[in-house]
Amino acid sequence: MILRAAGYLLASILILTGCQGKEKSNIAFGPKELAIGIVLPETGQYAEIGRNAKQGIEFAIDEINRIGGVRGTVIKAVFIDDNSQPAKTAQAVSDLAEHNEVIAIIGGMTDELAFAGAIQANRRKLVFITPAAGAIGIPEIGPYIFRNRINYSVNAARLIEYLFQIEGKRTFGIIYPFNEYGVNMAEIAARRIRELGGILAGKESYTVDVYNFNSTIAKIGNRDLQVLFLPCYATELPGIAQQVYQSGLRTMLAGVNSWTNDGKVSRGSEFLEGAVYTTSFYVDSHNQNVMGFVQQYKQKFGATPDSLAAHCVDTVRLLAQCVYAGGFNRENIKNELQRIKDFPGLTGKTTFGNNRDAEKQLLFLTVNGGKIDKIQ
Repeated sequence: MILRAAGYLLASILILTGCQGKEKSNIAFGPKELAIGIVLPETGQYAEIGRNAKQGIEFAIDEINRIGGVRGTVIKAVFIDDNSQPAKTAQAVSDLAEHNEVIAIIGGMTDELAFAGAIQANRRKLVFITPAAGAIGIPEIGPYIFRNRINYSVNAARLIEYLFQIEGKRTFGIIYPFNEYGVNMAEIAARRIRELGGILAGKESYTVDVYNFNSTIAKIGNRDLQVLFLPCYATELPGIAQQVYQSGLRTMLAGVNSWTNDGKVSRGSEFLEGAVYTTSFYVDSHNQNVMGFVQQYKQKFGATPDSLAAHCVDTVRLLAQCVYAGGFNRENIKNELQRIKDFPGLTGKTTFGNNRDAEKQLLFLTVNGGKIDKIQ
């Protein structure tokens, strides 16, 4: 039943949300075909990211065209491989801008790729929307740049607020990877801890290519910590959690969506009991929309969708929503995206704020008896 209902669900989403802000019922059918430019790292160091993104985009475009397109308009994807190189991202955006049928670009699968593509797209007055990059300042490049994910700043700040206000935690330590992402996350969290009147007992970094974290953990020490914030990656999490436990430090571990790709922690859960972390996409959600998507995605690709795939599906659906509302050209796509309010996506209800950053509700998950539970 979930599978049969999926197409009707998508159609109803487009119809219901297409009427927001102003009456859309009298809009005529659009052109036979419109194109979305897709700039992905299909080769190079981010090829795995590119593959997951491409599968999400293909899934969404296939489902739209399977129900007859949007008001009779078929959506076509024009894929360009940026080879995981910012210069090639910029060139791909420039090339796509020359084709009038391309009404928007989805790209920027890392922060550096997003900055490169966004600068060029804004110059060409072409919507560029990233479903992946979280760095501060990307949408601020200009009025044609949008982000369909919660940025780093909001993610870290909301986690600290939850731990402080709901869990009653006051004393924090931070261990973070020494790279642009880790430094930014640590600084945002530290600032919010101080603003709330909490105590930052220690803040230590580690080099991302090491696997022994004992010296870093020792610098933090016990210090009566109530929370140890770890804005680390999913690959690092099991080792850090195990070494924290073996050090004798008994405190709540906390993290953000870099801990996991699909909302679940695959390894090291025995050392993460009681941990709290954030996500925008939870693959085991009981939401009917998410359940139907996960089931169909597994059938299509033989794999479980990750958070990036879900964000890419939502991004395509958002652009389809804009076409439904009459966004048959680049300027109208920009204006309709800005009007989006509470779009019911796989990654939560989405609204674009005045700075074109997506506003979504974060999910808070915890490890309970080795299982991942959503915190109500």
